[in-house]
Amino acid sequence: MRPLVILLTLAITILISEHRGTATVVEDFNHIERCKESLYMGTPPRGFRDSRLKKICQHYADKPRYVTLYDSKNHIPVYSAYTFKKTEGDRRVDYPWMYEPQLAELDGNGNMMPFPTGYLHMKFEDSQAVLDDYSDVVLYERGHLNPDQHQSDPQDRAATYTLTNVVPEIREFNIGPWQIKRKLIEKNYIKKIYQRFHRNVKQHNCFHH
Repeated sequence: MRPLVILLTLAITILISEHRGTATVVEDFNHIERCKESLYMGTPPRGFRDSRLKKICQHYADKPRYVTLYDSKNHIPVYSAYTFKKTEGDRRVDYPWMYEPQLAELDGNGNMMPFPTGYLHMKFEDSQAVLDDYSDVVLYERGHLNPDQHQSDPQDRAATYTLTNVVPEIREFNIGPWQIKRKLIEKNYIKKIYQRFHRNVKQHNCFHH
């Protein structure tokens, strides 16, 4: 099954520096344990060299789920890359929103964690989006780059509920063009599986004849 890399063009301009960044959550995605399987042919998109862009291997329940390139200055993901897994329905799971301890340089086991209540350490708020960024906002919604509808396993779906996988989207865009694009991916995937199935059936019949 080939992974699908979802790229969302941002309204803001990301300035790409001339020097390769060294302060990354992981140095690269070239290890299976670091989510290499989420990338098409194991190769990440090229051209992103700003030192503020962090490579995140999104871990949930001690397992790598997908990868995200995250802008730690503007608190917004550039892209998330994941393997599409068809779900039976379109219902969203009810999981708490989570954050990425690796970005905040806090102690942890590498897994994303639910947002704590009360005081947040300054490093926490400086490194990534927090729930307050989306509170009392009428025009924007939390838009998944890796939608939970593109995952079948409950834990894979839960792992999409991190703000490092979310961009602010105008509601009309979220339920309009973005939803159309998401469903088009689902439709094309089902079509390819259907074609592959019938091709295998024909080959099997030819072999027996």
